[in-house]
Amino acid sequence: MTKTGRYDAFISYRHCAPDSEIASRLQKKLEGFRLPKEISEKIGRNRLSRIFRDDTEFAVSDDLTQAIDEALLNSDYLIAVCSPEYLKSSWCRKEIESFLKFHDRKHVLLVLAEGEPEEAFPPEIIYEDLYKVGPDGRPYWTKVQREPLAADCRGDNAKERNPKIDKAAMRLTAAILGIGFDDLQQRQRHEQYKHTRNRVLVVFGVLVAFLAICVGFLFKIAGQNVEILKQNEEIARQNEIISLKYADTLAATSDNLLRDGKRKDAVYAARLSLPDEKTDNYSELATKALANALGIYDLPNSFGCDNDVLLPCSVLDELVISSNGRYASVKDLDRVRYVVDMNSGATIMSFEENDYAAFVFDGEKGFVFKRQDGNYTYFDFAAGIETDLGISKAQLDCNTEGEGYVIRSEDDLTLMNGSNIISYINYFAEGFPEATRLDISVNFINDTNECWIIITDFEHQTTFAFIVDMMSGSSNRILVADTICFDTATDGKSIVWKQDEGMNYSLWVKDVVNGTMENMTVGDIYKAAVLNDDVVVVSEKDLTIFDKKLNEKSRTNVGDFVRTYVSGDSIYLLDSTGLLYKIRDGSYDCYDTGFADSFQSWLTGFRNGKFYAAIMGDNHIYTYTFRQSDYMTVTSGDYEELPFDYYTVQTIYDNPVTSSFVDLVMKSETEFEKNRIQRVVMCQNADLGLIQLYDGAIHIYDSATGVKIKTIYSTEGAVNMFYCDRQIGYYYISSWNVDVYDGDFRNIYSIRGCVLSGIEKQSGAIVVLDLTYSNSDNYAGHYTAYPITYEQLISIADDYLSGYEPDERVKEKYSLG
Repeated sequence: MTKTGRYDAFISYRHCAPDSEIASRLQKKLEGFRLPKEISEKIGRNRLSRIFRDDTEFAVSDDLTQAIDEALLNSDYLIAVCSPEYLKSSWCRKEIESFLKFHDRKHVLLVLAEGEPEEAFPPEIIYEDLYKVGPDGRPYWTKVQREPLAADCRGDNAKERNPKIDKAAMRLTAAILGIGFDDLQQRQRHEQYKHTRNRVLVVFGVLVAFLAICVGFLFKIAGQNVEILKQNEEIARQNEIISLKYADTLAATSDNLLRDGKRKDAVYAARLSLPDEKTDNYSELATKALANALGIYDLPNSFGCDNDVLLPCSVLDELVISSNGRYASVKDLDRVRYVVDMNSGATIMSFEENDYAAFVFDGEKGFVFKRQDGNYTYFDFAAGIETDLGISKAQLDCNTEGEGYVIRSEDDLTLMNGSNIISYINYFAEGFPEATRLDISVNFINDTNECWIIITDFEHQTTFAFIVDMMSGSSNRILVADTICFDTATDGKSIVWKQDEGMNYSLWVKDVVNGTMENMTVGDIYKAAVLNDDVVVVSEKDLTIFDKKLNEKSRTNVGDFVRTYVSGDSIYLLDSTGLLYKIRDGSYDCYDTGFADSFQSWLTGFRNGKFYAAIMGDNHIYTYTFRQSDYMTVTSGDYEELPFDYYTVQTIYDNPVTSSFVDLVMKSETEFEKNRIQRVVMCQNADLGLIQLYDGAIHIYDSATGVKIKTIYSTEGAVNMFYCDRQIGYYYISSWNVDVYDGDFRNIYSIRGCVLSGIEKQSGAIVVLDLTYSNSDNYAGHYTAYPITYEQLISIADDYLSGYEPDERVKEKYSLG
């Protein structure tokens, strides 16, 4: 998450209006401000280099993380965007406090966003403690008011504020670079005058030229049509160049959107730049960006961010996601809970909540919440109605895969759907002691109407399960075991738990259908789950998968603090190293989420095949999905292996084909000498060859004539293979990635992190090897990459977008207007 290096300034501000808008524009103006030539030559730089702002770098976490401290340490100045709201933020005050540990207070610059200085400026900057000696000769401390550099950017709207922000940027630049503001302003005006004068001269020159052309045309009427045709051709050529440049710009925007986790917007940007039908001169960068955004050649074992939702607040804790991911809820830094629509980003409700109040969604129908000092209340999305549930103190459990929730109080447990009671269990009526002597586990069973409530009675040392039908409300009580069961879990077919055996623990599995039980001695277990035939046990540093007979199927090391989710037909575990394990049918797949560096700060949830995450201090919820493309599949194993066939400058003449090829090329080549050659690779399946130089440039030639066809500069790493697919007319150049080229050698796709390995015999498609996979002899690391045509790519994009357009916020930020 951290971008290392030095910053000229660190912008500290409160995430609220207008502070955020001022901070954003101020950063752009500071980084975009160019010094006049005379000053630039005098100080040896023409602009500020980098300005830190959390929205463009990373988020502030709960206790000023090492990353924030590092940014503050590496910033020469701190720019505080001040307002009455700024002083209320402990996070902003911490940033000032941390900055002053490393820098003099003279390096703190103030920008007034709202209010009056006395109610907006930080006291620690306005006042300074000085050590003085009194008239009586005794030393004493006193506060002395000082005048820090401050810029007034107040205004009723953006139209009023923006000119002030632009002027403030110049004033702040002068302070940071140690330049006199009046001198800078005067020279800037002089520079602008020169630019304006030059533009006027250019326009005047164009007008003179235009008049000259018109006069000339009066004397050359006979050749007028010919000249017009030439001009039209030139205009058409220039328009084509402009269109390509625009498409390339949109391709870069698409890459940035994808990097920022906005996959659908990235597809939109790349598709916007491409025609519906393939032409002779389309943008290869846009085609490549569209394939990347759609994940056409993403590896099946990859895992990435698809979307983010902007929240109206900064996240503190308690991320809650509804069963299908339509709604989300978080608490902000001021302990206010927000409920938002994940599709539109709109706030449905916000309210102050007690510190220990619970919150759950009831599927996609509504949610249960508790305002400060109030009762638990049910809110119905469709009707917009609140219903008081009459309970002020309770624990809540919800169905993460569907509808329904449970309210647990001191005396009883109630199963609810909406505001209606489905079933009710009174502890005393069932022969149980008080709730403090019970351990209760609530399990909603996937793809059924059952809810299993497992109650462990510590006083009588027994464990029972109540099986409740969510439709009828009927329940059935069964004995699980005549003992205390810890860490219970069930999938409705089996129950798994651990028992304390004194020096060790035992793991138990009970088949509910036939009543049979299996057990084994184990070390301490702190998480267990069961689904179908998989029994998953997490102990210290180990994840073990058993079948229901407790035969071990798989085992691996895991990090600490494992979080467990049961969703669909799989069990998911996320550990502190950022690895996500998907467990099914006795085996697991492992995905790197990239959360390792700040695991303790991430809030996560898994719903409906998607992974949701938010980081404390940030104002976004990010959506992650597993990659699965029809064009990139695990190879069946029946493929013909292609050899790495490259030669270095030392081994060129070991092969008569490469030696004659290089000699033929060098007869007419004038751009480089032979000693600059790094590798020579002959194309398999076509009469072509390539020469790669030490600077990375690749020159492609007709191997029969030595005529140069194309020069390529975009390849990463040393080339190891060159192959032509005659059936579709594509070329593949393999290095650290497999770059795909069309018949004119436009780089239209890339299969990243892979090398070309072979050809699948049945389809003729290429087979690639994942470079991160350690065992190259195992087919699990090999993938078949099926070629995709331009028309297929456009069709997939249009189906995916289906009329979608980004919201105005995204359009404005990424210039997609």
